[in-house]
Amino acid sequence: DLRLAGGDSRCEGRVEVNIRGEWGTVCDDAWSDKNTEVVCRQLGCPQAPTNSVKTSSFGAGIGTIWLTDVTCSGEETLLGKCKYSIEEGDICHHKNDVGVICSGEAEELKLVGGGSECEGRVEVKHRGEWGTVCGVNWHRRDAAVVCRQLGCNFTNIAQVKAASFGPGSGRIWLSHVKCVGDESKLWSCQRRMWGSGQCKHQDDAGVICSAAPADLRLMGGNTECEGRLEVKHQGEWGTVCGEYWQKKEAEVVCRQLGCTSFHGEAAMVKATSFGPGSGRIWFSDVTCSGEESDLWQCKHQMWGNPFCQHKQDVGVICAGEPEEIKLVDGQTECEGRLMVKQWGEWGSVCGYYWGVSEATVACRQMGCGSLWEDGVQAKAANFGAGSGRIWLSHVRCTGRESTLAMCHHLMWGFEGCGHKDEVGVVCEDRNTGMSSQFRLVNGSQRCSGRVEKIYDGRWGAVCGEYWDLRAANVLCRQLGCGIAVSIPLGGYFGEKNPVWKEEFHCKGTESNLKHCTKVALGNQNCPDCNTAGVICTGKAETLRLVDGPGHCEGRLEVLQDNVWGRVLDHQWDMKEAEVVCRQLHCGDAIGAFKLKEPAGGAVAWDSVTCEGNEKHIENCSISINGSSMVSTHHALDVGVICSAEHSRSVRLTENIHRCAGLVEVYQKGEWGVISGDGSDLKDGEVICRELSCGHVINVGRQAVIGTPKLWLSGLNCIGNENVLRQCPYDSWGTSDAQVKEATRVVCSETTNLRLVGGANECEGRLEVFYNGSWGSVCSNLMSSHSISVICKQLNCGTSGQLEASFTYGLGAAPYWLDRIECHSRDSSLSECPSAPWGHNNCSPSEVAQISCEISKRET
Repeated sequence: DLRLAGGDSRCEGRVEVNIRGEWGTVCDDAWSDKNTEVVCRQLGCPQAPTNSVKTSSFGAGIGTIWLTDVTCSGEETLLGKCKYSIEEGDICHHKNDVGVICSGEAEELKLVGGGSECEGRVEVKHRGEWGTVCGVNWHRRDAAVVCRQLGCNFTNIAQVKAASFGPGSGRIWLSHVKCVGDESKLWSCQRRMWGSGQCKHQDDAGVICSAAPADLRLMGGNTECEGRLEVKHQGEWGTVCGEYWQKKEAEVVCRQLGCTSFHGEAAMVKATSFGPGSGRIWFSDVTCSGEESDLWQCKHQMWGNPFCQHKQDVGVICAGEPEEIKLVDGQTECEGRLMVKQWGEWGSVCGYYWGVSEATVACRQMGCGSLWEDGVQAKAANFGAGSGRIWLSHVRCTGRESTLAMCHHLMWGFEGCGHKDEVGVVCEDRNTGMSSQFRLVNGSQRCSGRVEKIYDGRWGAVCGEYWDLRAANVLCRQLGCGIAVSIPLGGYFGEKNPVWKEEFHCKGTESNLKHCTKVALGNQNCPDCNTAGVICTGKAETLRLVDGPGHCEGRLEVLQDNVWGRVLDHQWDMKEAEVVCRQLHCGDAIGAFKLKEPAGGAVAWDSVTCEGNEKHIENCSISINGSSMVSTHHALDVGVICSAEHSRSVRLTENIHRCAGLVEVYQKGEWGVISGDGSDLKDGEVICRELSCGHVINVGRQAVIGTPKLWLSGLNCIGNENVLRQCPYDSWGTSDAQVKEATRVVCSETTNLRLVGGANECEGRLEVFYNGSWGSVCSNLMSSHSISVICKQLNCGTSGQLEASFTYGLGAAPYWLDRIECHSRDSSLSECPSAPWGHNNCSPSEVAQISCEISKRET
């Protein structure tokens, strides 16, 4: 026996069969329209057209599931004559019971209220009456089935909700529609029974089956390749919502408009940089891969986002590089305040994130070299504050780019930077290959006197305000004058005009001042009677370390008969290495090695034997290979590693995370701390940068246990140095000093976050890990941008929403963070502005309760 149950008539419903006196259901596995035709024929119901409806559209049955894998040819008179299997075990469930509609009248489908027959509100005809389709949980796959059934183009479709084509009337025939996407008819999709939903007409579903891309234009800019993005649909121009808009989307727009720049760069500009638009917001939630030729090919929502307003209209600038760059108000054309030219107008560059790598690229682009430690940066308007536009900001380079335009940056006309934060740069001179040449004058002998340097053929004195013994040692070595004995200040060797106002930050072991970090003081005044001077020993060094990373590590060479020669490996050990390091003022020896391959060239010494306490290598027992230097390519060379080359290495200890903890530096083969007095965020920024730990979040003091070495005090970083050793400081190596509090740093890479109290890891109360413990985050000022950053960082989609207080339980102290204001460019919570960590007046009701768009990730 066979029957249809749960429908409005005997010719529609859930398929049930009677076997051995018991009614049971049929599994929908492999069920086809041919099976449905056989059922309708057996029941004497209309056989054409028919529809098979799967997944318990007429409600789940009860009892035994008798049949599965039913396969009919369509010609059978009884279902029992088709091929089938008797259901065994738990392979099929009642949620998979098959249903059938044997309709005497074809259901019809149409789109109404749109500009063509291929767009509009979805309506279906059932039993002679037209009705609508509920748009709740209406998806792109459902829209694709509608377009296919109507014979419309479904390559670029858009599902539209919320009665975008106006609310319908009458019955709402279909609800809870869930299509796979390959069905031939809408009513073949999983759905509720006809007219059984609890939907309202304000939620009627709509569809746009697009046959052609929309027109694009950019409005409000200076050219046709920049401005507010507008699209034309149904003959009407409208804007695009900037929510989730990124650089890839901007690149597609520029490509479509034929505005691609030389480097293929594009910039997205939000927040009505070109003024708010008017009329409809046609597109929202646009997501491109970046390879599309047309914006219409990207994923998008038509008719806009009801939560988007014209103040969020997106803008685009199709421009990849400034026309020119130059340096102004310096002593030469290779130093000064950095300016870029865009659209015929010169403007400056904001110093946010500017460092040595960025300066290197600027120097290279201008043909000014990069020998001053890959380009030297000078901030804070050292060459005088500029005026006019600040064109570029947030420039971040690797140092290998050929132009600034190839670096990551915000373009153009950034308004969050002041002229006092503009960038200045000092490069080497393009003509001499050096930033300057030095000499000592007015001294009693060649190796003493006032320090002077030449710029553009003009000699001037160096300001003594920031001149120290480390820089003086480097200059003495550079001039072949041994080491510095003293640095008389106050115009000891007389005054000289002009005075070049520069500050050198040297380790003291460099071979040339060009290897020190230099900050140009620009127009700042140098105190009268304060030119730099030095008195050197006058004896040039007779040994050096070459082919290493610096002056204090490498292969040993000695000067003999005015020729540099090699030293061979006979009897070479740490005693000899100790003497070499002492003579070179490079600290302690931490390694004595032999090269695997000979360097080639002349051999100076055949062997060296030292006691280890000699001041100079010449005081050791030396064996010279013959009366003159002998060329050989068979013996191996010796090398030395001194502690100074490895001094001031940085690490964080007593930590839960590698990027947070007590700061320690390495000196003389031992780790020691930095004094906690005076350390600030600028010092922390350099430490975090050197450790590849992002940006600084907090710098504080920590009580020390025991008696650690105090290696560094009075640290005073500018904030743009790449490593700690480039920072100024008061004293280094005062290991016997007593220290009670040392410097502690927390960097942004420690910003771990989580959602707790929800059904899965993509919903719940927001907590961050800080200062060794998890704490709550409050929702004040939290916008959709902030929630998007949080969800992305958690790998929970690209958007979410704030839920009501206590949705996921009661938050608790500590309250680490509040007043978060993320922007679209931010990629993690650590990059977003906020109130200071741990300083807020939150309450449990203000704890952020967030649900991301992916409430449960696949595993």
